[in-house]
Amino acid sequence: MQADTPTSAGPQDTFLNLIPVDVVVELGRVRLTLRELSALGPDDILELDQPAYRPLSLVVGDQVIARGELVMHNDTLSLQITEIPNQGQGSQA
Repeated sequence: MQADTPTSAGPQDTFLNLIPVDVVVELGRVRLTLRELSALGPDDILELDQPAYRPLSLVVGDQVIARGELVMHNDTLSLQITEIPNQGQGSQA
């Protein structure tokens, strides 16, 4: 099997491009015990591990595939991509 550049898109390429994947826009993370989680209520505040000025991560699986900032687009909260990490490095979420 050669890793040369493809000359044309075959049926498998078309099929693979139609498979849906879950994409997550990650604001940040916090680690809680089950006791802390069950005690959450209205008006409680969870402090995330990311500063407010840092770009948000676009994550597929456990891989960060892009970063960006929140914007309003067509009356919808959206992510505007500002950075795509180098494909060869593979960042962790």
